[in-house]
Amino acid sequence: MNITKTVIVDKPADQVWDLIAHQFDKAHLWMGPIKDSVALGEGHGLAGAPMEGRMCDLTDNPNGAKAKEIITHFSEQDKSLTFDVFPVNNPAIIPIKQNTVQMSVHTINSGQSEVVWIASPQIKTLAYPFYPLLRLIFPVAFGKLLQGLKDYAETHLPEQKMSLAS
Repeated sequence: MNITKTVIVDKPADQVWDLIAHQFDKAHLWMGPIKDSVALGEGHGLAGAPMEGRMCDLTDNPNGAKAKEIITHFSEQDKSLTFDVFPVNNPAIIPIKQNTVQMSVHTINSGQSEVVWIASPQIKTLAYPFYPLLRLIFPVAFGKLLQGLKDYAETHLPEQKMSLAS
């Protein structure tokens, strides 16, 4: 199953890319379900990635549900990255056994960018009877994550300074 979501952000692509990629460990700032997130292997990412991945806390319990996210592709030039999401300490009822997410940022104009999110969740065998329902739920959930990115970027990223050509 592949689910594609997009969002237009009223910020330049370079700023949005910096938030998504260079501040990969700060997902808790814009992903609503993430209580906290920290870098894994900081400074040791592949092909210029700032880190190997991140660990995201999904609850306030230090031993509670988490998501371990490992960067598997990183392109500064294309403003794209791919990461695999692995559930850690999640309740058995959670239907996802792994998710691969591709994110890319594209320039629309000097003050706007488009973020594309392509998720490829792999569901547990016992979740297959719920596949039609999951096809409805996942796009809504991923759309909310992107809306959180948009809201955070537009309210917290600094205004782009305009330079006057002489």
